[in-house]
Amino acid sequence: MDETYIKIKGKWHYLYRAIASDGLTLDVWLRKKRDTQAAYAFLKRLINQFGEPKVLVTDKAPSIGSAFKKLQRENLYPKTEHRTVKYLNNLIEQDHRPIKRRNKFYRSLHTASATIKGMEAIRGLYKKSRKVGALFDISVCLEIKGLLGVLA
Repeated sequence: MDETYIKIKGKWHYLYRAIASDGLTLDVWLRKKRDTQAAYAFLKRLINQFGEPKVLVTDKAPSIGSAFKKLQRENLYPKTEHRTVKYLNNLIEQDHRPIKRRNKFYRSLHTASATIKGMEAIRGLYKKSRKVGALFDISVCLEIKGLLGVLA
């Protein structure tokens, strides 16, 4: 899990993202603030959707650490190991790149949220097809390349 920042109409907003160990995106959530309350709500949302993970890898952001401890006191992550080793979250840090590239195009919180969710859905199909080789007995990459070849 990690958060990154994007600018919407000249103001910084924070995008919380969670990915699985195989790189597939689990959830994204856009917030106006980067604080313990936002991290707490996102972590609670994750456990409600996916259950308790064995390991949670984050950076050393104080808001995430305090939110995790608060959830452990509430007995929501009792067996989860929280790792904050410097290089363990490289996978998610690199996964932020496509979203950061489109940073200057967002004009409202609603538009940014919808666009990012759409981008994540498309990237999820691409990641899954690359990992498995095919999705629904077709290769999404080959289909897109074929369509582009027909249109060119």
